[in-house]
Amino acid sequence: MTNLIPPTPLPDIGVQTAPQSAPSASGTAAIVVTYNRKALLNRCLTLLLGQTAAVNHIYVIDNASTDGTAEIIPNDPRITHVRLQRNLGGAYGFSYGVEQALRGNYQHLWLMDDDCLPEAEALAELLTHTAESEALCSAVLARDGRYDLHQRRSFDEVRLSEIDLPKEAYAKPGTPVDLFTFVSVLISTDAVRRAGLPVNNFFFMYDDSEYALRLRDMGVTTRLVPSSRVWHYGSLTYPPVRTAYNPLKHYYNTRNQLLVYRQYGTSAPWFLVRLLVKTGGAFIRLAQHRELNRRSAGLAARALLDAVRGRAYVRPIRTN
Repeated sequence: MTNLIPPTPLPDIGVQTAPQSAPSASGTAAIVVTYNRKALLNRCLTLLLGQTAAVNHIYVIDNASTDGTAEIIPNDPRITHVRLQRNLGGAYGFSYGVEQALRGNYQHLWLMDDDCLPEAEALAELLTHTAESEALCSAVLARDGRYDLHQRRSFDEVRLSEIDLPKEAYAKPGTPVDLFTFVSVLISTDAVRRAGLPVNNFFFMYDDSEYALRLRDMGVTTRLVPSSRVWHYGSLTYPPVRTAYNPLKHYYNTRNQLLVYRQYGTSAPWFLVRLLVKTGGAFIRLAQHRELNRRSAGLAARALLDAVRGRAYVRPIRTN
């Protein structure tokens, strides 16, 4: 299928507000993207600093938070806090954070959101399996203690279908993962340098899936390490409960999923099928939940049109 139009570079809008230790030639750098969740970020950083396998450096990429996030960042030379002057979304945050970490020449990059709460052995367990793959995923647990299976999925590039890894996959290490979220993924810097930076213009949703498939296309088999466990505050339960209409999620989920399918699918007829299904589903769900109006319909139509045209960009969207 046709490749995506290369994204237009976004402005470098980072401002470092905390010290950075001397670059390391070994070890692991964690990249944590945050936005207005200082309490969760504080828990995440505490758990990262308490890992049994040392995290050599932590890059906190702050998407222009307004809740006093800077005040809870520990005064620790292992932490670099970068506050962006505009919120360009988690996708930009991860791309920017990876770019910063690559300057430190670490062996591995550990990516996660601010609501990722790793158990003490999470990193140590991942590092135990680095000889088996250049990309490794932790098991993700929802707040109710069950696995959030949707965080790790397989992908059929012909039919463009995504299937959650079954519970059985969590009984032994090494199960291949085609699609992952940036909720505790450890990737070798060598693989990152070959793959390039994560996309910075998806805002959020499916930027991690795109990167997972990019690694797969390079011949990197990402593998699940069930003994590495992280709790994900954003995973309320599984299967997930329905939440209220969110214009940001509505637009970016529709557009970005189809952009990924367009990029990595191998069958034009199946892409057309998925496009039609996505189109029908977008409007049917809006109608079912009494959220179909001129504004939401227009946003859905724009998402579909941008996907068909291969346009990835950060779009201003009113949320109220």
